[in-house]
Amino acid sequence: MIRPLDAADAAAFQALRLRGLRESPEAFGSTYEEEAGIPLDEIAARLARGAEGEDVVFGALDDGVLVGVAGLRRDRHRKARHRAHVWGMYVAPEARGRGLGRALLESLIAHARTLPGVERLTLSVVPDNQAARSLYLHLGFVSYGLEPRAYRLDGEYWDSEHMALVLA
Repeated sequence: MIRPLDAADAAAFQALRLRGLRESPEAFGSTYEEEAGIPLDEIAARLARGAEGEDVVFGALDDGVLVGVAGLRRDRHRKARHRAHVWGMYVAPEARGRGLGRALLESLIAHARTLPGVERLTLSVVPDNQAARSLYLHLGFVSYGLEPRAYRLDGEYWDSEHMALVLA
């Protein structure tokens, strides 16, 4: 089951997000330490606002357990409101290979298409993450640039490939 998350999902979302940050630090722009300190009521408020508007987090649930997430954030600046960004895509390893990542992104893309004026989705992916990259390409995203050494943690660097999907 794929659905937008709301305030009631805050604890499950935070737990899954922290798991992803711990298990795959190269896949995210933030760190476990940065996000572990965010109060649960702040996460709940963000999810509540998102469930009603342009910034939303979709969740994949398996027998009521949150096993995957993908976020959508619309650009706030007037000249960039035609863009929205996919962030925080993560599916727990035990739930992979069942099409949940694809279903999350298809729901997110469908939602983006309902937002007036949104013409393009962007995302960033570590090029070594072939499964994610393949999924994005299959759904129509195209690469438009590579930022070498975009992320650094504990002396290790990762490149970031930028991709976009035209919605019009």
